[in-house]
Amino acid sequence: MYELVTTLRRTLRLLGPERRWRWLFLVVMALVVAGLEVLGAVLIFVLLQLVATGDQVGIPLIGDLRQVMPDVDRETMLLVTAAVIALFFLVRGFVLIGQSYVQMRMVHNAAARLSAHLVRGYLAMPYLFHTRHNSAELVRNTFDSVSSLVIQIVLPLVKVVSQLLLLLGLAGVLLWSSPTATLIAVVVLLPLIWLLMRIIHPRLKKLGRRAQEAKVGSLKSVQQALGGVRDIKILGRESFFTRVFARERLKLARASYIFGAMAQVPRALIETTLMLVIVLLFVTAVVSGDSVEGLLSTLGVFAYVGLRIQPTLRDILNCLNDLKFGAAVLDDLTADRERVDVALELGRMQSTVVPAAPQLTNRIELRRVRFAYSREATPALVDIDLSIRRGEFIGICGPTGGGKSTMVDLLAGLLTPTEGEILVDGMDLTKVTPWWQQQLGVVSQAVFLIDDTIRNNIALGRRDEEIDESRLNRAVRRAQLESVVAELPHGLETMVGERGIRLSGGQRQRVAIARAFYREPAVLILDEGTSALDMATEAALVAAIGELKEGRTLIAVAHRISTVRNADRIVVVEAGRVAAVGIYENLLQQSQLFRTLAR
Repeated sequence: MYELVTTLRRTLRLLGPERRWRWLFLVVMALVVAGLEVLGAVLIFVLLQLVATGDQVGIPLIGDLRQVMPDVDRETMLLVTAAVIALFFLVRGFVLIGQSYVQMRMVHNAAARLSAHLVRGYLAMPYLFHTRHNSAELVRNTFDSVSSLVIQIVLPLVKVVSQLLLLLGLAGVLLWSSPTATLIAVVVLLPLIWLLMRIIHPRLKKLGRRAQEAKVGSLKSVQQALGGVRDIKILGRESFFTRVFARERLKLARASYIFGAMAQVPRALIETTLMLVIVLLFVTAVVSGDSVEGLLSTLGVFAYVGLRIQPTLRDILNCLNDLKFGAAVLDDLTADRERVDVALELGRMQSTVVPAAPQLTNRIELRRVRFAYSREATPALVDIDLSIRRGEFIGICGPTGGGKSTMVDLLAGLLTPTEGEILVDGMDLTKVTPWWQQQLGVVSQAVFLIDDTIRNNIALGRRDEEIDESRLNRAVRRAQLESVVAELPHGLETMVGERGIRLSGGQRQRVAIARAFYREPAVLILDEGTSALDMATEAALVAAIGELKEGRTLIAVAHRISTVRNADRIVVVEAGRVAAVGIYENLLQQSQLFRTLAR
């Protein structure tokens, strides 16, 4: 019972404090339904006793029915009782449907809010969090795990509370109508149920954890297979990825079918025990010479209530099994909810810090910045000192793996220095990140496009009515995208496909550049953002950037040195350190590494 209460508290915390009082309404409804079930059992007992004996019929709180209605003959009383029972069960049916609707609506709406909260929280998590977690795990938690939470935790908890109340009520009816038979059933059932839980529950918890891990493995394998389908088909590795997915999916299937088989054990045990008790009562009455007719009402109500208790007990045990199987889901979601709540609170705190100036007015400074992706990893950057003035064009170049992209991610506020600090107009970047990122236009080498139109990819995250057409057209022109759009039959309304698969690499990159230009940012960052462009297009783009440069700060990681030839300063990064800083001509004379890169 303590474990059940603990699970209930954890689940309510996980679902959030929003309108928590509404969950009490489900308890009230459960009480009403339990009362109706008890009343239904009493009415069945009354009818059976009238049919069997026609003698005194005692009803709790009412007394002897014949004394209450002395002038009513037995036939009329039977007809009236039958009519009342029919009307009662009609009303009961509507109440049960209403209870189910309210339960399902509350539970699934709560799950939808939790999914949305997790997605909002994951997007608010630091970029480093996403570098350490596979997207399959996050997808599982936001969709599959929340669905599992509903099926294996929330609904079972609601049902356990409802069914326990119903069980108590029905047990009271049995004790009133047949105390001996009830005590026999309790003495037989309780040890069996206890033994069942001791044997099954530990195994169910392990199965639940295996199922969670298998879901991640399945999602991961299918995401990788579909995401890399071009390379997989060229290499002829379809069978490898199929085997990997099949192996993980079979692990999930095994956990599911073993759980399903275990769920049938309580039903078989309870049904068999209750039927044996009913047969035992009948045999005892026959052997002892008792009146079988007198036993009819008792057996009838015991059979009715027993058959009602059987699915109730089965549901309670199955719900307890679900709670054990779903413990891994609850653990995972609780841990992630705590993490995202911290991230969202930090985001709210940062959003309240509004600098006096609307944009960068002075400079960006990196002071003794050091960064490592983990404690065990070799530092990606070491002792970086760099100052970038407003309106300056800074080029960054260096060999592959030297730390260029890491430096860009730090400047963009995606990563936080392990040591040292980054200042924007003298303010700690970590404390004004949202304000800073509103000023940025960032183009990465790995282009992100959604399966939507070119227009919606450029104005990403804006509703149709919010899109500024004149700004959109300027962005298209500056990104050298006009000729591409003109050749497409639907122009800007062309669907790009998943990950932009219907566009060439250069076209995708120009859409990403147009997206950055659409913001008309104060600071433009190109992280090898022209690597997929031909030299003529790149030259035209550099000229367009020159038009934009007035009053803007430009930071460009060079794929080709020609991109940053006209930079105010070029920073050469090697092995996580600043190897040299200067203008193009000076670096050609002073730096052997730069001469190598410039060839």
